[in-house]
Amino acid sequence: MKILKKLSFVLVALLFLCSFTISEGEHVGRWKGKDKGDIGFLTLSSDGFATFEFIGQEMGGKSYDHQGVKASMKYIVDYNNSPASIYFIIIDKSTDTELGRLKGIIKMNSSDEMNMAITFGGGPGRPTDFIDDSIIFSHVK
Repeated sequence: MKILKKLSFVLVALLFLCSFTISEGEHVGRWKGKDKGDIGFLTLSSDGFATFEFIGQEMGGKSYDHQGVKASMKYIVDYNNSPASIYFIIIDKSTDTELGRLKGIIKMNSSDEMNMAITFGGGPGRPTDFIDDSIIFSHVK
């Protein structure tokens, strides 16, 4: 009887812990964020392209003009780190070379809420926490 109680406790504990895990694909979709009072959107596609939309202008996706160059913006999420790392990679479409890379961290608070911090300006580092300059995104359905 004691073994059955212990086994039941372990199963309930495992079920409880597993219910809070987020699968790696949950970052895919259209997200709405607010930064310093301004609202913007981020779309992360299942085929690895990222698009930022802010004040009616789009940057990224499969094809856009990046300072006079036909470019695309891809993203990679690395869940092997804690918090997970995210890279936004700008690629020159004519030469298939990397033009720049933004580094950030990402945390899924739930399937409908994502927290992200990005190093803008091409700095060499990556944010280490969500204390400064992080944005909470809500999943747009």
